Amino acid sequence: MTRTALIKAIYSLTSLSAHRSSAFLPHLAARHVSPVIVTTSLFIRSTRVFSASSSSILKDSHDPHPQTTHPLPPIASLASPGTLQKLRLRLGLGKELRERVVHKYFHGVDTKNIQQIVECFHPDGAVIRDISSVANRDVPYEDVGRMVSPQFLGERCREFLEAHPDAKVMFRLGPTCGRGRNNNWVYAHWYEEGSWCGNSQGIEPDGSLLTVQGQTRFLVDDDLKIKEIVITRTFSRWEEMMLLKREGK
Repeated sequence: MTRTALIKAIYSLTSLSAHRSSAFLPHLAARHVSPVIVTTSLFIRSTRVFSASSSSILKDSHDPHPQTTHPLPPIASLASPGTLQKLRLRLGLGKELRERVVHKYFHGVDTKNIQQIVECFHPDGAVIRDISSVANRDVPYEDVGRMVSPQFLGERCREFLEAHPDAKVMFRLGPTCGRGRNNNWVYAHWYEEGSWCGNSQGIEPDGSLLTVQGQTRFLVDDDLKIKEIVITRTFSRWEEMMLLKREGK
């Protein structure tokens, strides 16, 4: 292939990249930089990115253990948002603030900090919708759920963590706020690992592994408090035994 033909081929392959970078070409031309060099570089870079992305997709499709992310390191207590922050939240901005609230909740579970967990919820309480509950199998979505206090939620977490003192929280997908101005829901795909090695609620541990996981969405209001939770998850052996105990079996 002649040099002229090669240049034409490069231009053909990189026309889209060149069009996107047209705003930069006059500046480069003034510095005597050839557009061919620029477009060639963009083509090579795009090819590398595509190749890396393709490899990642292929790897993930065959990898039984997707990449995980751990909860954030210690998070300072989130004070009530200021006037400017509230304005941003009402305008549909500041989604990272809503995500931080959910990170703070999971960090509280991970570090067994019950007070931190309680602080994440609205002081008037939160609606909990447990989609996975057998009791809700034939119940319409609107009727699934109940209002509970932050203290109640903290106590339920305490009971679970007493039974699984070595539990660690990890994510398949870390807390992520939904798109759209009016979408205040934060989504997370989490899982916990550990063992049932603690006595909680009078039930002796059997040493079974803790391998629960779930997908939860949190409605975080403009005061940066969780007002609603929708949960789909699996249950631990201790939770199964707790259910039998409450049913008198």
